[in-house]
Parts: sequence; C-alpha cells; structure tokens
Amino acid sequence: MTPEEFAGSDTRRIVRGPLQQASVLIIAGLDPSGGAGLLADAHVVSQHGFHVAGTCTAVTEQDSVMCSWMHPTDPSMVSNQIARLIDDFEIRGVKIGMLANQEMAAAVGRSLKRLADNKVPIVVDPVLRATRGIPLLEGNAKQALMPLLSIATVITPNLDELAALTADHVAHDADSMRQQARRLKQFGPRAVLAKGGHLEEGSSDIVDVLVDDDGDTAIRGHRIEGVTPHGTGCALSSEIACRLAFGAPLREAVIGACNRVRLRIAEARAVGRGRPFLGL
Repeated sequence: MTPEEFAGSDTRRIVRGPLQQASVLIIAGLDPSGGAGLLADAHVVSQHGFHVAGTCTAVTEQDSVMCSWMHPTDPSMVSNQIARLIDDFEIRGVKIGMLANQEMAAAVGRSLKRLADNKVPIVVDPVLRATRGIPLLEGNAKQALMPLLSIATVITPNLDELAALTADHVAHDADSMRQQARRLKQFGPRAVLAKGGHLEEGSSDIVDVLVDDDGDTAIRGHRIEGVTPHGTGCALSSEIACRLAFGAPLREAVIGACNRVRLRIAEARAVGRGRPFLGL
C-alpha cells in the first residue's frame, strides 16, 4: 500500500474475532536499564504469549547500579491511554507497578473501574522506593494507594511496603508478616502476597505468605546466597498477572509465579556494572 492509499484508507477498522490476540495491560514506570519496570514487565508478558499493552507513569534516571531521579508523567495522559486501550484490546489481566504520586494512583484507579467491574484480574505491586536509590511514590503510601486496594485481585508488598501500608514496624518473622497481610486485606484486595525475601538474612530459606479468602499459606523456597537481582518484584507481579489472565486459580497462579521467579533468580546474569538481571 502506498502512503497515499494508506492516508485514504479507514484506519479505524479493527480485526475482531479469532485473529484478535488477548492482551495484558502494564501500568508502570520506565527503567531505562530494562532490569525492572515497564520493559521488564513487557518481557514477562511476551514470554507468556500475550500481546503487551502499556502506559508509562514515570521516567527514571537509572542504571543497574542505582536509581537517582524520577519524573512523573501526566496523569490525564495515562488515564486517556488506558481508556483507549480498554476500548481497543481484549484485556485479560492488568499489572500495576510504580505510580509516582497520589494523583497518578487516583487516575489509574478511576480508569480501571470498568475492567474491575468485569472481573479482569488486577495485580498491584506497591512500589514505594528503589532498592538502591530514591523514593518512587510521593506522600503517604496508604493514602495514595487506597483507590487501588479495593479493585486489586492481588497486592504484592515486600516487608518495607507492608509496614508502610499498615503503619506498623517491619515484620521480623512469618507470623508478623501474616498478621500485617491480614490487616492489609481488610482494605479491599482479594489477596495479599507478603514477600519475605529480606526476612532473616543469612537463613537458607525464603518464605512468602499469601493471605486470601481461604486463609493463608506459606510459600517456601531456597535462598541463593550472594544473588540479589534487579527487578524481582516487577517480574513476580507480572508473572502472577499473566497466570491469572490464563484463568488459573488465584493460589495456583501465585505459587507458580513464586516458583518461576525463584528459578530466574538462580539463573541471574550480569549485564551492567551493578546488580545482575533475572535470567530468561
């Protein structure tokens, strides 16, 4: 087709039916190193065979060593992009990562209400700060993220995030993780996965705690000494979103995602001068 023919065609026509590929929507910040955020999430989603649709909530100045600055994008732009993607694509799942500020979180919450009402699974990774670097959510975390808690299928806080969202001390064992996760669940999410990767440094085991409507369960794994890859939280929440998008039961999706990310940690590879990136 020539440029003239393209300009005169009806570009609004969309192929529907069997040829339309299901999509997973990513709402996250851009880590230019590709170790975390939007680019890393897209890698996970494409591995599962879904079309990747996404919008960028913030741009960071970051490499494999440290995150030194973040620049939020326009919430109205993000809201408009989400609305157009929902209208256009068959969205089977959503992963929400870095949101930067309360205005962005509120805009994203409003934009996703239609999907939430239609029972599309929504996974929220409450990114509060870079592991090595600056805060990535301005203001009070609980207040900022409250609009998303009521629509979340699963929220996946690490120990620091769990403490901030429950206004409590940082959990020191699996029992205190479980108690805080139960309190967080009362704010609306269907399930809370409390990530215990930083619990009991020096222990040979890692324990994550999942609290859902059926109670709670500990998900145990082996700690790989000396390996702390970049972007594990992003990868885990994206894995869960994809498995839920396939229709897997919640517990099955979460446990399978935890096991998959632990395998990727074992296969971590050096890319830059800083922390390794997850294996493929």
